[in-house]
Amino acid sequence: MDETVGDILILPDIHGRTFWKSAVMELDKYDKVVFLGDYLDPYRREGITRDDALGNFHEILAFAHANEDKVVLLLGNHDMHYVSLEYAYLAQSTRYDRERANEYRELFEEHRQLFSLAWETLWKGRRVLFTHAGVSEGWYEANKRVIGEMNSENLNRLLDTTAGIQALGQIGYDRGGMHRWGSMVWADVYEFSLHKSFPDVFQVFGHSQQHSGPIKTRNWACLDCRRAFRLSDLNIS
Repeated sequence: MDETVGDILILPDIHGRTFWKSAVMELDKYDKVVFLGDYLDPYRREGITRDDALGNFHEILAFAHANEDKVVLLLGNHDMHYVSLEYAYLAQSTRYDRERANEYRELFEEHRQLFSLAWETLWKGRRVLFTHAGVSEGWYEANKRVIGEMNSENLNRLLDTTAGIQALGQIGYDRGGMHRWGSMVWADVYEFSLHKSFPDVFQVFGHSQQHSGPIKTRNWACLDCRRAFRLSDLNIS
């Protein structure tokens, strides 16, 4: 795990939104740019069409390819149901686009090298882990045998096995699922108030919609506020 010296730009759930474009105009200010996932499946109430979202996704892919040393594209639940047919069977999210699912799946496969489930760094001496929905200790303990030690390398390996996909497909009660805890692409922020947090890592995630956030504690920050953030804004200690 490398140490990041400069600031990190964080871009929460996209869903076709274009706020990221103005945020990356001063790219030289950041050591890394981390997208927290959910690139497609827009909300109709926001006036973003599926065509808009797809076009926006293509722009994000082009941006990531042009800046591969700096850009991190994480996967969310609205990405995973296109990435994996097995995952879609287990945990299909709302607004799933059946008509274009194969097209989206091919797009994710074509650009597979750009995507990951987790990314971590040392920042000002603190270990910081970025995922889409956060790793709750309850979900981790329930799947520890599959995951192994809690780090980004092992979390990313979940994409490679059936047991890993099954763990990712777990949806907690708070999201209408059948599991006590939601996975790192499904966990509701409420779940983090029900269990102690990992003391040795600060987690940054999105997924749980907010309108006036972010929600921040000593060990994690939930940033789904439809705008960009800098890691320095979070005052991690």
